[in-house]
Amino acid sequence: MSSNLNILKWLFALVLIFGGFTVYKIFGVLAVDLGSKEYAWILKIISEFGLFTSVVISVGFFHHWIIATEERRETEKIFHSVLTRYIDGTVINAKKRGFLGITEKELDFSEIMHSLYPGDYVYWLIIFDPRYRHYCREFELAIKRGVHFRMLILKDCPTPELYANEIIGFGVEEFRQYNRLFLTSLKDIAGRINEKDSGTLGVFAYDYDNLPSVPLFFILRKKSETLEVFNSFYLSEPIGRMPYLHWQSELKHDTSYFFESEKWNMPDLFLDYFQRRWIVERHKSCETDKENSACKDFLYAPASAREKCIRLNSESDTLSSPDTS
Repeated sequence: MSSNLNILKWLFALVLIFGGFTVYKIFGVLAVDLGSKEYAWILKIISEFGLFTSVVISVGFFHHWIIATEERRETEKIFHSVLTRYIDGTVINAKKRGFLGITEKELDFSEIMHSLYPGDYVYWLIIFDPRYRHYCREFELAIKRGVHFRMLILKDCPTPELYANEIIGFGVEEFRQYNRLFLTSLKDIAGRINEKDSGTLGVFAYDYDNLPSVPLFFILRKKSETLEVFNSFYLSEPIGRMPYLHWQSELKHDTSYFFESEKWNMPDLFLDYFQRRWIVERHKSCETDKENSACKDFLYAPASAREKCIRLNSESDTLSSPDTS
């Protein structure tokens, strides 16, 4: 459609060029041969207008095909150098490193829960978000559908007041009550998950002094083999009110020394951090097992599947012993 329209435009320009020149010749002759000189000036004006139209369209035609083409080439060179410098360095590089964009004001947790499929894994490393106590039912339903949750949450201890003092609108005691409520809700969920449910839940409660610098929320999608990561920042607002950066990459089962390659991306670096933190907490749990005492900082479901609940997505289905962790 566009090409046909361009052809019609050029045909119209040619008609104006040759038509204007024809009008100039015909009316010029009529102005000379007309017996009555009283109206000859009108014919002369029409003749001159035809010549003017023909010349103007011809000049425009020449400018478009010869001069403007060269000007466009020069402009394209300038834009190409500028775009290469800024677009490649920002947009293209950001896409290559896994960046998808920024969420609206808040992360839509409910939408994410409904987008999960059996076999997907969700990794959680968020200190404090008062909204999530309302979504425990969605946690439970997702687990019953076959989704696996691995969570690192804050231990109930005095040190959270260091973070609570930075949050607007939340006192220290209120912060701790929310944290306890969330942990209690997770224990209730674990108590209702059994061997018939295909999903699993593993939760380590860890110390405040081992906190990361950013909250992280991972989705490892089994069907599409993709890794999605949402991360935000700990500032003066509760994390539930903060926007999140959204990252995505292909799901890799081995990211060892991935940062050393040219194909490094942020989702893999985030995932590597979570896996390392999980292994540290798991090692503490295994050391406790060797002392024949229950690890109070590890919550899991189903109750008979501790080894299954302590594993991450990329690990084998069986653990021969705690030392293999």
